[in-house]
Amino acid sequence: MNGDLVEAIRASLTSQMASLHAGLKEQSALLTDEQFWQKPIEPGNSLGHLVLHLTGNLKHFTGAMLLKSGYVRERDREFGEPTPPTKEVALAGLEEAVGQFDEAARTADLLVAHPEARFGNVLNALMTLMTHFAVHRGHISYIRRMVEQNHRA
Repeated sequence: MNGDLVEAIRASLTSQMASLHAGLKEQSALLTDEQFWQKPIEPGNSLGHLVLHLTGNLKHFTGAMLLKSGYVRERDREFGEPTPPTKEVALAGLEEAVGQFDEAARTADLLVAHPEARFGNVLNALMTLMTHFAVHRGHISYIRRMVEQNHRA
């Protein structure tokens, strides 16, 4: 692949993820710690549990699989953590996970097979992970508005 094209793809991946992450942090900043973990509907998710899920997803598929971080995912806990951390701690974990995504986007060979076969190559995996993040970023905006509405009622 052309070197300029590879660098453009890497820059696009990291800038788009940074934009999604910034939007998520803006939504989170509008809620108290209690609201961050509030589920506006049952069954449903809190904003905090989606942060844990995105963290686990990125740390698993980029950190553990591409960067060999040693992270071990406990996916069920992402949605049902009985003693959730503070909002600050949860967001710090996501910051680390996004950093791992960025490192993988900047350094990995984008055309080699990803260890998770369903992704195909690393580029497709990173695009899939970013799309997954974007979908939940949209959910987070909606959940935040529902939590605020419930709080006012």
